[in-house]
Amino acid sequence: MRKITPFARRLLLYGPVFLVVLSACGGSSKIPYAPQLAAFTLSARGGDGQNTLTWRAVSGALSYDLYWSNQPGVTKTNGTKISPVTSPYVHTGLVNNGTIYYYIVVAQGSSNASATSNQASAYPANLIGPDSLFTDQWHLQNTGQAGGTAGEDLNVASVWAACGPAATCRGEGIRIAVVDDGLEIGHEDLAANVASGFSYNYLDGGTDPTGGGHGTSVAGVAAARDLNSRGGRGVAPRANLVAYNLLAASTASNEADAATRGAPDVHINTNSWGPTDGAGTLDASGTLWRAAIDTGIASGRNGKGTIYVWAAGNGATGSAACPTCVDNANYDGYANHRAVIAVCAVGDDGKKAAYSERGANLMLCAPSLGRGNHGITTTDRTGSLGYNAGGVPDYADANYTNTFSGTSSATPAAAGAIALMLQANANLGWRDIRLILAQTARKNDTSNSDWAVNAAGYPINHNYGFGVIDTQAAVTAATTWTNVGPELTYTTALSSPALSIPDNNTTGVSDTITVGGSGINKIEAIEITFSAATHTYSGNLEITLTSPSGTRSVLAETHACAADTCTAYSGWVFSTVRHLGETANGVWTLTVKDLASSNTGIFQTWQLKFHGRAA
Repeated sequence: MRKITPFARRLLLYGPVFLVVLSACGGSSKIPYAPQLAAFTLSARGGDGQNTLTWRAVSGALSYDLYWSNQPGVTKTNGTKISPVTSPYVHTGLVNNGTIYYYIVVAQGSSNASATSNQASAYPANLIGPDSLFTDQWHLQNTGQAGGTAGEDLNVASVWAACGPAATCRGEGIRIAVVDDGLEIGHEDLAANVASGFSYNYLDGGTDPTGGGHGTSVAGVAAARDLNSRGGRGVAPRANLVAYNLLAASTASNEADAATRGAPDVHINTNSWGPTDGAGTLDASGTLWRAAIDTGIASGRNGKGTIYVWAAGNGATGSAACPTCVDNANYDGYANHRAVIAVCAVGDDGKKAAYSERGANLMLCAPSLGRGNHGITTTDRTGSLGYNAGGVPDYADANYTNTFSGTSSATPAAAGAIALMLQANANLGWRDIRLILAQTARKNDTSNSDWAVNAAGYPINHNYGFGVIDTQAAVTAATTWTNVGPELTYTTALSSPALSIPDNNTTGVSDTITVGGSGINKIEAIEITFSAATHTYSGNLEITLTSPSGTRSVLAETHACAADTCTAYSGWVFSTVRHLGETANGVWTLTVKDLASSNTGIFQTWQLKFHGRAA
C-alpha cells in the first residue's frame, strides 16, 4: 500500500493549490497548479468539396477549437479559427477540390489546461469518381462528339482549374434561382448543391418545388454536381441552387414575386420560359413583373443588382399549325426587357439553331441542340417521371437525358458562366456583367452575312447578338474589371409623324429624332416606344432603327400570325443592344415598311429612351 504524504493528502481533499517559488531576491510568487491535458492525435481525410477531421476524446477537455490554413505550420496565431467543434468535424464552406488544407485542434480544459494536436492535412479531390456522362457534354468541351465541330463550346474547362484570385472557379458561394415548373431538389446529381429550405412552391407555400421535369433539366445545365460518380456536371458545378415553381401557378403577382424572392442572396435569376412560341404575336409582360425587375436591378445583391437571364425563344420556325408565324425575340415582352440578358442558341457546329429567334435585343448565344439533333446531356426527373423513359436513343439511366434543347438549355448555360464570373469578382454590378459578356463573346459562324460592326467596334448580328459566350475570356476580364460609373437615362420628346404607310412597298416611310445634350456617350441599351395602332395586321410591318453612325437595328420583320390575328402596335416597347458603346447624340431614324399586301395604317408616334453612361 502506497503511503500518502500530508501534501498529497491536501491536494486530494482540497483540489488545486498554489506552489510557492522562491526568487533569487528572497521574494516569492504564486503559480496555479494546472496539469496539462494529455497529447492527442488528429486525423484528416479529404472528400468531395469537404474535409473530415477526427480525434479521440481527451480526458479533462471541456471544448475543442479548430485552426486551419492553406499553408503548412498552422498555429493558433496564423490559422483561421472555428469554435467550438466536436469529433468528427466536417469542414465544408468554400472548401475547394484540388487545394490542400492544414489543421490543428486545441483541447481546452479547466484552470487553463490545454493540449494541441499534431498538424494534419487533407486534400479534397475527386475521391469518389469522375462524372460518367461528362464526355457526352459537348457544350462544355466539344471534341467533335457525334460529328460536331471541335471547340464549339463554352470554353469553360480551364476555368474550373484556375480562376483569378481563387484556386478554382466552380461556382462556390454563388446562388442561382431557377424560375421554372419546379426542380427535383432530391435528385442525386443536384441535391448536394440545393440550398435546403430556400426554394418555394407556389402551390402549397412550402419549400419543396419538386415536380418539374423542365426545371430539373435546366438546373442540371447550370449546376449539376461534379466529381460524384453520377451523371454529368453543370457549367458552375458547385453553385448554390434554389427553385421557384412559378409555371405551376403562373399569375401576375407570382411572376413579380419570383423575380425578387430570396433577395439579396440570389445572385442570378434564370428563366427558360415565356409566351407561346411560333404564334408571331406581340406578348407584353405585366406591369408588376416589370416593376419587380426594376427593383431587382436596383437593390438586388445589396445594390449591385440581380442578374436576370432569359430565353430568347424557340419560335423562329413558326409552329406546325403556322410555319410562317415566325417569332422574333423583340415580340416577347419578357426577353425584350432592357434589363434582362436575352440568350439565343447555337448547335454543335456553332451555327444558329433553326428554332432560335432573331432579335435586336439578343445579347449572346450559348450551345444547345442544333445540327443533327445533337442535344444537351443533363439531369432528368428520377426514374420515368421526366423526358427519358430509359432507353434508346436516350440513356438507360432514366435519371439523365441527352435530348434537352432549345433556348431553355442555352439560358442556364449562360447563368452558369455568369456564376463563375461572379466568383472571380463578386463586386461586379449587373451592367458590368453585360458589358463583359459583350466584349468577350466569340464571333461564331463568321461567314454569316448578318455580321456587322457598330460605331464602337462591337461585332453584332441579329442571329447571335455579340456572339457565343466565351467563359474563360469572360472570367479573365472579370478578374481585373473596374466597375463602370452610374447609369444615366435620357428620354426624347414624343415624335408624331402621322405618316401613311404605303401598302406592299419596299420604300416605306421614315421619321427622325435629333438628340443633343443627352450626356450619354456610351449607350448600353435603347428602348423604342412605337405606335401604328390603325394598322391592324402588325405582321406586315418591318421596323428599323438607324443610329447617327449608320448602325441598324431591325426591330420587327414581316411575318404571319396565328389565327391570322396580329395585334396592332400601340405603345409597344422594343429594345436593342446593337448600339452598345455608341453616342446617343445625333440624328436617329425610324423606318417603317409594309411588305405585304392588304391592311394599311398610319405610323403614328415613336419615342427613344437611352440607357448608358458618360464614359
